[in-house]
Amino acid sequence: MACEPYILICAGEDSGDSVGEPLVKSLVSKNFTVKGSGGRRMQAAGMLPLVDFENLPVSGFGDVLPKYFKLRQSFIALKTALESPECLGLIAVDYPGFNMKLVALAGELRKPALYVAPPQVWAWKRKRAKVLAKNPYVKLAVFFDFEESVYREAGCNVVRVKHPFANSKLGIRNSELHLERNKASHGIAETEAVPSPRCLLLPGSRKAQALRNLPIYLKAVQGLKNVAVVAARQELVDVFKKYKIPVVVAPQSAAERKALYQSAEYALTAPGTSTLELALSGVPFTVCTKPDLLTYCLGRLFIKTKFFALPNIILNRLVFPEYIVPPWLGANSWSFAKGKKENVAEELLETLSEKLAVGSSFDQLALEFLGQFVERKAQ
Repeated sequence: MACEPYILICAGEDSGDSVGEPLVKSLVSKNFTVKGSGGRRMQAAGMLPLVDFENLPVSGFGDVLPKYFKLRQSFIALKTALESPECLGLIAVDYPGFNMKLVALAGELRKPALYVAPPQVWAWKRKRAKVLAKNPYVKLAVFFDFEESVYREAGCNVVRVKHPFANSKLGIRNSELHLERNKASHGIAETEAVPSPRCLLLPGSRKAQALRNLPIYLKAVQGLKNVAVVAARQELVDVFKKYKIPVVVAPQSAAERKALYQSAEYALTAPGTSTLELALSGVPFTVCTKPDLLTYCLGRLFIKTKFFALPNIILNRLVFPEYIVPPWLGANSWSFAKGKKENVAEELLETLSEKLAVGSSFDQLALEFLGQFVERKAQ
């Protein structure tokens, strides 16, 4: 008995899970089976998981090595799924460590591939754009004008897509948020209502990255009341228990995340999608990260960008303070400036929002991709 045809999708971290969710919803709503790699959002949208998503989020070369064998097993499972005759095509979301190889394999198999949020070739490894340009079976979907121009100059088939957070409508703001508190008497975390935090800490979605950043953040906000850590997913709540600080799990919907961010007066965050979401929420914040030693050294050699926080890159000016902490420095050896409300000018947020609202919707993107398979699925 033949298996049902399916589309393979691969996202390897929480930002990719957010981007992949509307794509999965669109595919499933049109009666296509979707299998692959994704977190709680993509799975709730209807994706059938093939690997354990919790093993995938890593940050930098030093974090990859301890997880090498688990990562390899996951990649082999996805590679096997792509090679199956029942696999119609591939949707790749960010995560170049896996997806550059999977997209290349899709090209060899002559299967269509859509790569959403491809590698940041504008920062380093520009040769990846040339590699993708040689693959006639892949189409790229990018969020930013500066990366569209780089890929287009390299000869890639590329389109702009609207960022999912740019047009998110604000949900109902609550005077209280449900945070995970450490209950010292039992040594476990339980959910209870507490006042909205004045300061949010977003140390990152990858465990190793978060554990490097959080001690620095906590030292910086020492003495402040109503501070809470934002866990990118439920599995990270237990990771933050030992710090004995309230934890809120990032809401699944963009509107709810915006409401959470706007409940705070200030935030400290790792680089990534969270910087865009905080900026579009109008929240003053500082971007700070402490990379592993190998990533820090390689980054100093090869990454040539004026800024590393996405809002600063898009606006081409230092609006939000950003810092890279050398890996050999402890929390007590580092201090940084707090972002100021007056820096978040309304016209800057409007410009940022306008730049991110350009392009196709995810539903349009999915429809165009699915058009290649309608006749085959009907046979």
